[in-house]
Amino acid sequence: MRIELYQPELGKRGGFFRYFYTALMDCKSALALAGPRPLPCLVKPREHMSAWARFDGHLVFFDMSDHVFLYDGEALKLCDVYFKTNLNREITERVLRRSGLEDHICKIVPFFSFAQNLDIYRPGLARNRLARLLNRRTYDVSHVVGVYENRVRDGERSVFDGGGVSADPSRYHFWIRYHFREAMRAAGIKGYYRLISRGNKAIEDGRLVQANLTQWAYIQKILAGRLTVINTLPHAILPWKATESLALGRPFITERSPLIEMPVPFELKPNVHYLELLPGHGQFDRQAPLEDPASYRVLQPVGLHLLAERCEWLRATLGDGTLIDHMSEQVRDYAFRVLNKGFVADFICETVAPMIH
Repeated sequence: MRIELYQPELGKRGGFFRYFYTALMDCKSALALAGPRPLPCLVKPREHMSAWARFDGHLVFFDMSDHVFLYDGEALKLCDVYFKTNLNREITERVLRRSGLEDHICKIVPFFSFAQNLDIYRPGLARNRLARLLNRRTYDVSHVVGVYENRVRDGERSVFDGGGVSADPSRYHFWIRYHFREAMRAAGIKGYYRLISRGNKAIEDGRLVQANLTQWAYIQKILAGRLTVINTLPHAILPWKATESLALGRPFITERSPLIEMPVPFELKPNVHYLELLPGHGQFDRQAPLEDPASYRVLQPVGLHLLAERCEWLRATLGDGTLIDHMSEQVRDYAFRVLNKGFVADFICETVAPMIH
């Protein structure tokens, strides 16, 4: 199969595309295409992370948006295959029906969000072996997660304390991370806890919100924990951070299973690859119009008493050495089989081939 990549520079710099672009280059001899992409990048209603390729002359589009509701309708009409990271079929059907694009839904297939520098998270690298020897699972959990505001410092009331504060996505994003951390600490779960500023110095206070870690320090902290905590709410998607933890052989903990469709070879299972703190908590609001964030975000507040109870459950579960050892073994197997460029390149080609021939 002849593979040609538009914007080959996407494989040379950090970002959503680097890992699978280099997988196609290294394992399938994908070629660089000169000239502009078939359609410019969508920038309204918001910037849309996307890329184009040709497989045996057929146009293939990679939609890497972390928004389940965001589609490039013109690209969908033009392409032969539309890979969608963070695919939710129900939201997709609503969006396409409103746009009159229902006839193109057969082109859409689920994709996966790979960390941009996933190669450096391989446990076999010398410095990762060194980090594992130095840290020797110092903590039960590693919780390093970014926030966009410092609402505690700003004196804002939590959306989860029953005071009637609106649970919009921005508020929910901060408070679920804050309360999850506090509940784990209160339950006596030994961990490395750090809310980071994503480079926004204005929200750093040196106590609650701190500066980002270097990539090497971040890897060390993942390896120092038995499991990695990954927040998925309110987005209910799986961030690429999950692949970093998996590649290093660490299962992860999240509030709830993501409300997205994963490609079958990349599927992750609770109690095998991760622990789910609030199983089944919250859904997208099927009655809300698409303009309402509740239609594509989980905005149902979590009772703080429930969060406390579930963190007590988590502490007890972390004490089950047999389960954690089994999960760690399953994750190492997953990383070896699935998180490698040959497997990723084969998956893409095997998905495209029957759709274009």
